[in-house]
Amino acid sequence: MPNGRMSDRAAGRFADLIFSPADALAVTDDTGAFTSISPTSLPLLGYAPEELIGRPMSGLIHRDDRTIAGTARRRMARTGEIENVSLRFRRKDGTYAWLECRSRPVMNATTGAVAHTQLALHDIGDRIEAQHEMERNALTDTVTGLANRTLLIDRLNQALKRLKRNAGLVGVLMLDLDHFKVINDTLGHHGGDAVLISTAQRLLSVARPEDTVARFGGDEFVVVQSLASFSDLNACADRIVTALREPHRVGDQEVVATVSIGVAATSRTDHLPDDLLREADLAMYRAKDRGRDRHEVYGEALQARATQRLETERVLRHAMSAGRLNVRYQPIVDLSTGAAVQAEALLRCSAIDRGKSMPERYISVADEAGLLPVIDDWVRATAFAQLATLRPALRDGDLQRVAVNVTARELVGADFAARFASSLATAGLSGNDLAIEVTEQVLLQTSNSAIRALVELRSTGVHIGLDDFGTGFSSLTHLQALPLDFIKIDRSFVKRIATDARSRAIVAAIIDLAHALDLTVVGEGIETHAQLFLLRGFGCDLGQGHLFARSLTASGLVGFLDDGAAAHLVVGGEHRRSSRSDLAHGWGRTGGPEAYATGATGSQRTYSTTRSRRLGA
Repeated sequence: MPNGRMSDRAAGRFADLIFSPADALAVTDDTGAFTSISPTSLPLLGYAPEELIGRPMSGLIHRDDRTIAGTARRRMARTGEIENVSLRFRRKDGTYAWLECRSRPVMNATTGAVAHTQLALHDIGDRIEAQHEMERNALTDTVTGLANRTLLIDRLNQALKRLKRNAGLVGVLMLDLDHFKVINDTLGHHGGDAVLISTAQRLLSVARPEDTVARFGGDEFVVVQSLASFSDLNACADRIVTALREPHRVGDQEVVATVSIGVAATSRTDHLPDDLLREADLAMYRAKDRGRDRHEVYGEALQARATQRLETERVLRHAMSAGRLNVRYQPIVDLSTGAAVQAEALLRCSAIDRGKSMPERYISVADEAGLLPVIDDWVRATAFAQLATLRPALRDGDLQRVAVNVTARELVGADFAARFASSLATAGLSGNDLAIEVTEQVLLQTSNSAIRALVELRSTGVHIGLDDFGTGFSSLTHLQALPLDFIKIDRSFVKRIATDARSRAIVAAIIDLAHALDLTVVGEGIETHAQLFLLRGFGCDLGQGHLFARSLTASGLVGFLDDGAAAHLVVGGEHRRSSRSDLAHGWGRTGGPEAYATGATGSQRTYSTTRSRRLGA
């Protein structure tokens, strides 16, 4: 056996140990040092046989595996049986190779001790890598590479157990991307996956190295933190909300996907992972209820709200099946003549045994429960049919259009424009009988194809309006780029114009800007004579609010039109017109809201032909 190389005859004695011809065969003495080794050690470990002779095999084994190797060696010496262990051996270049080491002891006939050991070293690197890949797939999300639900629960369990040794807090952030289904419907699953991956990368950049960031499922993510202060958890939630306001780049498009976050934390050692996740989930839905793009913290009140939400959903489903849903109308009044030229169709639900439910509440629940598309279709079909029935009894100029709201989910549907056209035709109406209202947030979530659908509808005579104007991020851009006919000033501005000079200045500027772009302006949420006085003085075209009428049934709307109450408010309460500067910064020198409310008279305001064109006259 020159230079420690093994002869073919010697190798034959290893026949029952060999896995493949590529295996390295070796012999070690009673101290564990190599006495011989086959030439296959070179491709396997990078060492020629002569470089290994006399070296202890344990010196090549990874230090974390030496305990396993020592245990196997002692067991082999005690039983005299073959041992199989998987160990990491250091190659000559410093890297490690996973080898299966099959060892057979040769006993000293006199002492009964191990005289030497025969070994076969088999490369199992591919098998180990496949096992690791399977483990990664079992514990990580295949799209984002983050921890999956299984690994998340394990990490959360570990964090809660550590509370028994070290006092502190375990915090959970439950995140849900706002309106992600719209993104998926618009860009396809490939585009949706790109947004998920981008979101995961931002979460990792915001989180600490020791935090667990996981994809919980769909568009939900979870961050688990062990920390000393609850304020640190809130700060992390704030950083995530801010980071996800930035658009994601998907191909040549920029996509906005804000996030709603629920925050829950505990210092109790008996808190269960499922309970902590449920509490964070309740807080997350509270964030969605309060407008999205924010975080909310779990508390006792949220549990009560969750119970109330389930009850609301139960009542809503029962109302749908029992025919207890209703369409109501709120008139939209021409602030020059007092004529009710439009009406907005609104959903109302007479909840069984509970009087009237708050519309915002059950509409939000309907959206979360997936009921809103069916409800919206029913509202529109009912409104169109009722308008067609009422038309013969109306005076010329009354109720030129019925306005309906459109969600982002509907707007991205491939058949959006066709469905609307079909619904109008079924009711015997045309595009000129309809106005569609979309919020700026809805438009931020849609694509160019959705804008093209609005353009197509507008070409049939449908009026397109931007609702809640002034509450979005890029209102001026939308005014210029979108196919709009009117805007509705958000009620939050209208509410303050009688008491806040800045709000008056903003409203005056919005009206001027809209008119410069040939857009009609609707003042929403008018509740007082003072607000009406100011809006008319600023040149606002149309108005809507409780001052004129609350939501009405179809027959109630006819009575409202016949009564002419809005005309009396607008025309009967005319006042002397003050300058725009006076109105924006004060109440004017000759009169004010008090004078208007008591019926002080003055000159009738005049409107240009441009305004008539904006109103569709």
